[in-house]
Amino acid sequence: MKSILTILFALSLASFPTLHADDSTKNGTKTAEPQFVYFKGSFTKFHHGKREEALDLIYSRFWTVDQVVGRKPIPFDCLTGEWDHMVFFRLHGGLADLEKEKDAMQVKWDQQLEKQEGSPEKAKALHDYHESLVMKKGDGLFKVLAADVDFPDHYYNKGGKPTYYRVTFVKYKSGKKEEANKYIMNNFRPVRLAIGRSVIPMFSVAGGWDNIVFVAMPGGLADFESDSPSEAWEEEFAKQQGGRDKAAEANGYFRGLVEDTVTEITKARWKK
Repeated sequence: MKSILTILFALSLASFPTLHADDSTKNGTKTAEPQFVYFKGSFTKFHHGKREEALDLIYSRFWTVDQVVGRKPIPFDCLTGEWDHMVFFRLHGGLADLEKEKDAMQVKWDQQLEKQEGSPEKAKALHDYHESLVMKKGDGLFKVLAADVDFPDHYYNKGGKPTYYRVTFVKYKSGKKEEANKYIMNNFRPVRLAIGRSVIPMFSVAGGWDNIVFVAMPGGLADFESDSPSEAWEEEFAKQQGGRDKAAEANGYFRGLVEDTVTEITKARWKK
């Protein structure tokens, strides 16, 4: 497990919203509920020795369909941890898509796969074969503040060059999730905005973790091994808190809300 400073750094960069609208303002009215975009997350572990074959099928046969229909999944290959691959699919129709057997985007995707493979039977055979490579799966429901949802364009226009990410899974103590997210919004998010670093924040609606945060590592794996926030973040955080002593107190307070964290390494290698 990485140090709490690294965890705080990752969370500070995220734009996690609170679950409810803010309290009444001075004039007695309430602020509007933040607008969210929802994602369905899928986590996959492949059978021993089948990882590379399974990933190759994803990138060579499924990603080509995504490009045609305009779906922008957010995929990561896991280099450490329980899973081999994780991907987040946007629910273009919002939560209403969960009530449908197939949402409109999925229908388009299935039709394009059948066209690409030559027939519905061949498309099904490809699906079935890929499923045979899977050992286990997990899933979850996530939301992201709509203002931050343009990250697919930002992250995947890289000419196919692999980009490494530090992913932090966070679980708060019982009854502390709301307080933790408000604290992030008030104390940590302004730092992220000031230094201008982008991340992929996933706020869990249903799943085992409360937050999942992907932070790009521009320096590659060396950034992970350094195990420390950037100087820019530390300086800006101390500035906004009114000094390094107060910044340390703020970190300590937030640390008291956290029950558990796990930090892993993932890689994004898709190109537009």
